[in-house]
Amino acid sequence: MKSLHEKLFIFSQGTFLESKKFVLPQITVEITIQLHKDSDKASNEYFVSLSHFIKTPSQNPGPPVNHLNQTLVSGADNDNAFATIKKSFFHAYEEAKKGGLMPDNSWLIPNIEFVDFNNTKVR
Repeated sequence: MKSLHEKLFIFSQGTFLESKKFVLPQITVEITIQLHKDSDKASNEYFVSLSHFIKTPSQNPGPPVNHLNQTLVSGADNDNAFATIKKSFFHAYEEAKKGGLMPDNSWLIPNIEFVDFNNTKVR
């Protein structure tokens, strides 16, 4: 396993803000969302790191939702940024269920570049 210093994971003058975890119904894998804020205090853009990406069978051949290691999200506050990311997961999940698919852990793809900051808040 790579050490933290060997990961291809770079923030440009950003600050780790907060981490939240959630699960999708009938899928036992826990998903972690981490928020990072740009150093520009006036900006309402957040960089989001995800422990997993979602890719349902009905999304083939398209890319997984939020396939980038860091996704840029605009929001008025932390809660809105978290809600935006969760909404994208639930949308893909619901679309697959509407298509008659049964939820499965294989729908979640681990992000090999993810670094877990252990739910620490930094302000």
